[in-house]
Parts: sequence; C-alpha cells; structure tokens
Amino acid sequence: MTAFYAFVRIFIKLMLRLYFRKIRIEGIENIPEGKPLLVTPNHQNALIDALLVGAFTPVPLHYLTRSDVFKPWLKPLLHRVNMMPIYRIRDGYSKLSLNDQVFAECKEVFKNKGSILIFAEGNHGKEYFLRPLTKGAARLALQSQAEIEDDLMLLPIGLNFFSHQKPQSTVLIKYGEPVSIKKYLSVYQENQAKGLINMRDAISEGMKQTLIIPDQKGDYEKRKKAIFQERHEDLSFHELKKIDLAGVGLTDHRVSNHWLAKILNPLPFLMIQRVIRKEEDVVFHSTLKFGVGLFAFPVWWALIFLLLSLSVGINIATLAVLVMVTGLFYSYQR
Repeated sequence: MTAFYAFVRIFIKLMLRLYFRKIRIEGIENIPEGKPLLVTPNHQNALIDALLVGAFTPVPLHYLTRSDVFKPWLKPLLHRVNMMPIYRIRDGYSKLSLNDQVFAECKEVFKNKGSILIFAEGNHGKEYFLRPLTKGAARLALQSQAEIEDDLMLLPIGLNFFSHQKPQSTVLIKYGEPVSIKKYLSVYQENQAKGLINMRDAISEGMKQTLIIPDQKGDYEKRKKAIFQERHEDLSFHELKKIDLAGVGLTDHRVSNHWLAKILNPLPFLMIQRVIRKEEDVVFHSTLKFGVGLFAFPVWWALIFLLLSLSVGINIATLAVLVMVTGLFYSYQR
C-alpha cells in the first residue's frame, strides 16, 4: 500500500463517517488472510459504493472502473488510487479487446496476493435486490485462477442502505463467506461455457447471502418498507432479515432540521442543488452530494472563518464555524 493510497483511504473513511449517520459492519472476520481476493459488492449507489468498500475493507484494493471516467486529466490520480479501466459494449466493440491487457494486469495483482474489486452486476441500480450478473467477474476469476498458484478467493460484500439518497442515513456492510475459485476450475477447463455459468451462479449465491433483501419476490415492496426504517437501524443483519411484515404500516420518519443546516451553510447547499438538478439518474445523487460537499463545505467554512477573523476576531470566527458544522451534521434528529 502506497502512502498516497493510505492517506486517501483514511480521508475518505473520515468523510464517509461524517456523511452517513451510521456505518455498521458485519462479517469482517470472513476476509481471508494472505490470499488473493476477488471482491464482488452489489452496486446500488454509484461511486459511493466503491468508496465504502475501499475505505472499510482492511486490505488495499484495485478497482475495475468503467473506462469513460478515465479522462486524460484524471488518469494520473485514478492510477494512483489503484483504479483500472474496464471496457463495456457501450464503449464500442473495438475497445473490448483492450480488456485483455486489463485482465493480464489483474492476474499480476493476484500473483502478488493482491485484491481486486469488480461490480459483478455490471451497472448500478437503485433497488435493494441483486440484479442478474454479467459473466465478467466469473471470467476474470477462472482465467486468473488458471494462471496463478495461490488459491484465489471470492469475497462477496453486501451494501445494505437504509436510504440511497439521504445524507445522515445508515448503511450496513455485510462481508460474506469466502468462496474458493479452484472448486470451479476443473469444470471450466473441460467446458468453458458451463464453467462460466457455474461460477457466475456461485458468485450470485454468495452475494445474495450478504443482502437483507436478496431478490425481487411478490412481497418485495412490503419487505422494503417494513425493514428499512430508522427504528431498525441498530438491528443485526440476521434480525433485519427476520422482521415481521405485519409492521409495514408502522413506517417512521426522521424529523428533519434540514432548514437550519441550509440557513447556516447556504452556499454549499446551493452548489449541491445546482449539480443534482443536472443529473437525471437519481442513483448518482448521493455520490454527487458527497463529492460536492467534500469540497464545498470545507471551503465555505474556511472562507467564513477568514472573513470573521479579520472583522470581529478569531474567537467569534471559531464559534461561528463550530455552529455551522454542528448544524450540518445534526440536521437529522430522532
């Protein structure tokens, strides 16, 4: 792990702790030690999903990331935080062959007992259940295992959000049971198509075990409303899965003092609202709120501190900034 990667991870971890009301983690003891890992989280919330897994998984990760974010001016930074481009059909058939080089780099990471994160669903979605997986993760797993001596392990991770868009909400990160890729290698070597299907099904089953609502059954909407309520935020993963649907009518809502935070921090909120209005895909809203706020709030507080320090003194400036910070992070009260 480079010093730059370690610094970024610590910083993002701190900012996520401020953005979310609670970040609860279960099953972290399931992470194998000294093994190469293929990490497969579900994907409900755009970039913030990768930030959560990267910040709270206690091993450095390499990230397979959609290629269109690798703008020329951004490439150096993305490479320094271990991001690698992955090309999809929508990027053009001519670019799909570039994945061969990316997969070769992934195999080198695994040979050095490194860990790679891939979103096996292939894209993001705002619902809680696991969507159908592509064969990309299965192909990477089996092709890599065929060329390395170590036992490559699959580590499924479930990101269970109590709200996909609201700051100061709760997310439960569930680490699942690791799966040995070697168990599926012999079938793949005999029949690649069958081997890929078996591996994909194993990844899907492992990921479903980490999700409070793993599938879209007839009572999906009832389960969603009954489970993801503020009064359930302290329940364990197992307790959340056992919630009685009879409580669906008892939906509760957090009392919001959001207006106070906006009065105390008008410029950052204005910037966030302007950015969000331009993005039609609501899945990106939480990431945009986090990303814009990451820079807008500190700049706002620094500006106010500077102006008040020069005009009325450092003590009042400090008090004013403390009030603004407190007003933001206590916007949502029980």
